[in-house]
Amino acid sequence: MSAPPFKPPMMSYPPITSGPGVKQWQQQMKTRGWNIGPDGKYGPISKRICMNFQTEKGLKPDGIVGPNTWRAAWEAPSTLPPPPPDVTLVYGSSGEHVKAWQRQVDSRGWRIKNIDGHYDDEDASACILMQRALGLPETGEVGYETWYAAWQEKVPTAAA
Repeated sequence: MSAPPFKPPMMSYPPITSGPGVKQWQQQMKTRGWNIGPDGKYGPISKRICMNFQTEKGLKPDGIVGPNTWRAAWEAPSTLPPPPPDVTLVYGSSGEHVKAWQRQVDSRGWRIKNIDGHYDDEDASACILMQRALGLPETGEVGYETWYAAWQEKVPTAAA
């Protein structure tokens, strides 16, 4: 899928950048599976999502949506997830798989304050919110489908 033409100004914060281009970029990020509300105001949440997206796609993580970040929002390929754990992650689970999932979900905008490798109430709540937003069964558990959904984006992307 080709990106629509980028129209200045570049989006940055602070101060808040507003306009139809901001809303269009936010909607595309939401379509790709990022936890962002398309309100047309590029503030601290948009900047954080932008920086995480830029890092994931190998761009300079400056938090500014210019021509390169704009184009990547439509054309960058989806990120491949690491292999899922052999068991479903549930309340009380711990280890590196939990920590990897916590980092990924947090970077996508479902905030997890304690990225510690221990699956607790905070993680289950974030999991349910993510599952709800992505149209998955709201179990609060990280099985195969939820694991992959944390990494994979929903939009078709151009060939690399």
